[in-house]
Amino acid sequence: MDNSFIYLSYFLDENTPLYGGERGIKMFADRSIKDGDSANTKRVSFHNHSGTHIDFPNHFFDLGKVAQDYDASFWIFNNVYLQIQSASSDELIKLSEEDLASIPVNTELIIIKTGFYEFRNEEKYWMNNPGISPEVADKLRKRCPELRAIGMDFISLTSFQNRQIGRVAHREFLGKSPILLIEDMDLNYLNKSPIQVIGIPLLLKNADGAPISIIARIKK
Repeated sequence: MDNSFIYLSYFLDENTPLYGGERGIKMFADRSIKDGDSANTKRVSFHNHSGTHIDFPNHFFDLGKVAQDYDASFWIFNNVYLQIQSASSDELIKLSEEDLASIPVNTELIIIKTGFYEFRNEEKYWMNNPGISPEVADKLRKRCPELRAIGMDFISLTSFQNRQIGRVAHREFLGKSPILLIEDMDLNYLNKSPIQVIGIPLLLKNADGAPISIIARIKK
C-alpha cells in the first residue's frame, strides 16, 4: 500500500487573491545577510482571511467560538468525503438528494471540488465565484451528525454576486451546531477522498478566522 501526503493549502504571497478583489498581503526583507546582517528575516502582514483559511463562528456571531475554543484533536479528520461538484460562475451550490445520499453518515469533513481553482489567477475567481446555498447547512447536519467542517476550492462560501444570500449562508453554517468553513483550498491534486486530513490554523488568539495549513494523506 503506497500512501502519500499532499498539501491542500496554498502558500501565501503578495499575489494571493482576496475576497472582493482586495490586496493587502505584504512581505518584505527585515534583515538580510547580503546587507551585512547576521541572518535573513522577513516582516509579513496580511488579512486574517487570506489564502486558504478557516472561518470560526465568531466571524458572524459576537459570542461565537474563536480559535482557542477548539482542542488540538479537533483538527484531525479521519472520515473525509470528497464531493466532485460542477459549478459555474455565480452559481449557488445546492446539492441534490442524490448527492447527499452519497455522503457517508459518519463524515467529519466534506471537501467540495468544483474545478473553479483553475481561475485563481483571474479576476473572475473572486468576482464571479460560486457559493453554497444556505439550506445546504441543515441538510448536511441531518445527514452527517459528526460533520465538523466543509472545505471548498473557491474563495468564499459567499458568491460575490450574491452577497446577501452569502451572509445568510455563513450564519446557517456557523450558527447552531457550527460547521466550520475552509475556503480557497488547493484541490489541484486531490481526485478522490483522502484517508485522513490534518489542518492546523494559525494560532491567533480570539481570531474569527485564520489561515490554515492542511495536509491530506491519500492512497496512490
